[in-house]
Amino acid sequence: MNAKNRRRTLIAVLAAAAVAAPLATYSFAAATDDEVAITLVGDVGLNRSNQPVEADGVRRGEFQTWAETTSRIEDQVNGDLNFMNVETVVTDRNDLPPDLKEQRGPFNFRTHPNGIRHLVTRGFNVLSLANNHSMDYGVDGLKETLKHVGKLQEERLAIAAGVGMNSEQASRPQRVTVKGSEVAFAATGIVTNNLERHRAGPDKPGQSAYRFDEDFAEVRRRLVKSTADYRILSIHYGEEGRVRTDGKQIAEWRAIAAEKDGIDLIVGHHAHVVRGVEMAGNSLIFYGLGNFLHQGTADITGKGICRDYGLMARVHLKREPSGKLVLRAVEAIPVTDTHFRPRRLTGEAGAAHIYALNYLSADLGDGAKAQGVLFTPQEDGTGLYCRPGADKDGGKIGALCKSYRPAPPIPDNLRATIASSCSR
Repeated sequence: MNAKNRRRTLIAVLAAAAVAAPLATYSFAAATDDEVAITLVGDVGLNRSNQPVEADGVRRGEFQTWAETTSRIEDQVNGDLNFMNVETVVTDRNDLPPDLKEQRGPFNFRTHPNGIRHLVTRGFNVLSLANNHSMDYGVDGLKETLKHVGKLQEERLAIAAGVGMNSEQASRPQRVTVKGSEVAFAATGIVTNNLERHRAGPDKPGQSAYRFDEDFAEVRRRLVKSTADYRILSIHYGEEGRVRTDGKQIAEWRAIAAEKDGIDLIVGHHAHVVRGVEMAGNSLIFYGLGNFLHQGTADITGKGICRDYGLMARVHLKREPSGKLVLRAVEAIPVTDTHFRPRRLTGEAGAAHIYALNYLSADLGDGAKAQGVLFTPQEDGTGLYCRPGADKDGGKIGALCKSYRPAPPIPDNLRATIASSCSR
């Protein structure tokens, strides 16, 4: 069943200090009322650097309609919540001057609002706007993004976080009621060259800036303080092209997980390659999801098994009697052709990339409270991780985990290739 024909349900959106409104999303087939599924993807941008926007589609070599951009993947956008990082200014204007960002050859991304609306109508309803391209066309570009994404929020189609007309708005968490449980969401990310002018201030438009300690502390404080049964933090950070998670990232993100009433799900992106996955205490950390659908990025399909794909993930939660949502299972879905028209990697090709992901995750963990998440390759090319007892949960989760077995070792015929590709 395609996205257009899936039954829509309403869940309540309670933006902190904002007007309450319901959010349209998609129900997850065969899930019970105490199950919540969250789909995650990484970087999204529907245009090349400084290319004029068009209302009907995007050009990268050939012209694609909006429908064509997602035609091979949209059936996978089927969670109760579906997250993406919007790594672009959202505008229908081609007259905005680019911000050169103190770089010799900056990348400046803009996407027509019809493109973002298309993705939202296909199911994406949780949007991070905090990244190093949010200010690509200066304050005027930011205002355009807020205007067009604001319309999606007003129409009860999506929520967004990470930028605003001041620092209070940029650090403000959003809250969503899903099947009787409240989910809180916030976003932060790097700004190019740590430019102060891109950072939101008390009376200044901009972004919640990850590498400014005050901003990072504030977005965490407000998210943890927000009354919720599950908390999600999006962080745009990581050295581009490197699949190995750096020590700063590991230390800071594990520290977030260790905080009292901490953050349950930390979603990382920016490096444009996939990084490992970790459980730190009860927190699930994706150190890097890579690209999903971004015409402004390179064709990485020939870059080797550790760098030629993006990761789509589906996180399965179950509601306890208290209302709190707890992690029960995770699906890992390798995606290719992220620069043009993404599609799943299936069968043996998909399984090989699951082993590459496991190779990176196996090097995570601290031997105590943190451990790398290893996925068991499935016949369809996806990977599966189930928490103990999930096979007895019933509903979608129980069926998914019924025959689950822990991940096997990397096959001998893949080990050398994976080790070489994943070395840096």
